[in-house]
Amino acid sequence: MINALADFHSVFGLPDQGVRAVCTTRQAGSSQGVYQGLNLATHVGDDSEVVMRNRERLTHQFDLPGDPLWLNQVHGAQILEVDQTPLCERLDAEADGAITAASNTVLAILTADCLPILLSSYDGSRIAAVHAGWRGLLAGVIEAAVAGFQGAPVCAWIGPGIGPCHFEVGPEFKALFPEPGLLLDRPGQQDCLDLPQAAHRCLHRAGVTQVVQSERCTVCEVDTFYSYRKEGVTGRFASLLWRTRG
Repeated sequence: MINALADFHSVFGLPDQGVRAVCTTRQAGSSQGVYQGLNLATHVGDDSEVVMRNRERLTHQFDLPGDPLWLNQVHGAQILEVDQTPLCERLDAEADGAITAASNTVLAILTADCLPILLSSYDGSRIAAVHAGWRGLLAGVIEAAVAGFQGAPVCAWIGPGIGPCHFEVGPEFKALFPEPGLLLDRPGQQDCLDLPQAAHRCLHRAGVTQVVQSERCTVCEVDTFYSYRKEGVTGRFASLLWRTRG
């Protein structure tokens, strides 16, 4: 599903249920300089008109059923209940995830090292998209999103993000992530946090056992994805999810 329209089976490994997804890359697009390519974020300093052109390109390239629902992501645990939120309050709502049962509502998450996580009920009747960095994981953003499925079986896709090969962290993370296996000890160097594994464990504790992981590191593949850790000022790529059935 990297830079290609994907069906339910391709994303979640289960029989198709009328759910579609896309994960963009930084390739193509009109942004220049440090944002080179298909930057889809308006909050990073890029020319807003250029970003709008990039977003229009995204909509047309993948024939999206509507404009994506862009969030104001703040590294918290707030999940926007789209179906219960007036249309005027959805745009740039302060949240780190969104959930809906409506068809043709495109959920979107912007990332550049944090993990994009896409969720769906097994029958495709409800979907969610989550922005999960280490702060969000500690705040319980995954658990909050899964709770929105009200006990229905949920499957998950963990998208490209910073891998344990590059996520160096300080000694204070030993107390923040005490579970064995999450911090990789490197004698003489800083420890590294395995963010995808931490997310996987949060999903498992929330009852999600069907999990597909992209295994792609944004720092290793900085020519393909944006990476805040590698580049500092840079753009954001998007992970999108929507239902096609009424």
